[in-house]
Amino acid sequence: MRAATLQGHHFSVREIANPTPAKGQLLVRPLFTGICGSDLSLRKQMAAAADATPPEAQGQLPVIIPGHEFSAELVGIAPGTETAMKIGQIVTALPFTHGHDAPQAIGLSPDHSGGLATLSCVDAVRAFAIPGDVPADLGALTEPVSVGLHAANLASRNAGPNMVIGCGPVGLSVILALRLQGRGPILAADFSPERRAVAASLGADIVLDPATDSPFGRWTDFAFTPQPMSPLLEREFRGLPPGINIFECTGAPGVIDQIVKAAPAHSHIIVVGVCPHEEKLTPLEGIVRELTLEFSFAYRPEEFAAALAMIRAHPDEAARLITSRQPLDRTEAAFDSLAKNPSEIKILIDPQA
Repeated sequence: MRAATLQGHHFSVREIANPTPAKGQLLVRPLFTGICGSDLSLRKQMAAAADATPPEAQGQLPVIIPGHEFSAELVGIAPGTETAMKIGQIVTALPFTHGHDAPQAIGLSPDHSGGLATLSCVDAVRAFAIPGDVPADLGALTEPVSVGLHAANLASRNAGPNMVIGCGPVGLSVILALRLQGRGPILAADFSPERRAVAASLGADIVLDPATDSPFGRWTDFAFTPQPMSPLLEREFRGLPPGINIFECTGAPGVIDQIVKAAPAHSHIIVVGVCPHEEKLTPLEGIVRELTLEFSFAYRPEEFAAALAMIRAHPDEAARLITSRQPLDRTEAAFDSLAKNPSEIKILIDPQA
């Protein structure tokens, strides 16, 4: 098969042996594979490992075929696998499987190749048939939309307002999920005018550029009055004081600390962005205002199914996340573009092109 392999700093597109599905797995032919922040983070980590490796040992660096969000055609079923899926169906799947020592992420592990290849393997129990009226490129959005939906579902402490920091695919998916759940108002902040425009089209009530306008000074626009800290509440106050939901969807260094320092009392902060680096914050900042800090990881299987249903019911909105489609040979250039070009949102790779 052809695959875009990542080793050290660079990709190379080359022919390698076809994967063999183990019992319980499906062999699939990826049709569209998305690139996301986790992939960019993986590339940085592998480049850092290469920088720390002597020249004579560079060939021993791990080789990974990325791509954990994709749609695909089912082309094979491993012997002994129980599934209702049929050869030729178009599917998507949760990119997780069981490893020898711990769960493994397909497309983020050297042992489980992802969707930036002409063939890949997924677990049958984690595969979902894409309905015939859902285009394959939109079906490839199921994974990132699931991440946003899960984060929105975790924000259960406050009804709103909601603040979304970072309007990449996940932040935009949070906005879409909140809007479809009838949970507003929504404020969205991003440096990119293109991403702000999409946020507004998906239901954000206020969109702003944090370079020129602090998102924490706009709550009066929603007729929302932050509550005081607990000792200053009225003596007969009962229940949870109303606060806001803040979704950190950038993964950028220092943003969590900025949010903790600026969030109104009783806010619920959901960290969704990939943060592989060390973060520092002052706990007292959160203690005196009783902030809730929660970390969101991936999604549950039922949320994956719900995200696919969301895409099917709202294809025009989902399509706004896609900004370009590239052939497999352009994988490295696509990674560079997503990392450097703030107008890009979701780049899809066609492994068969």
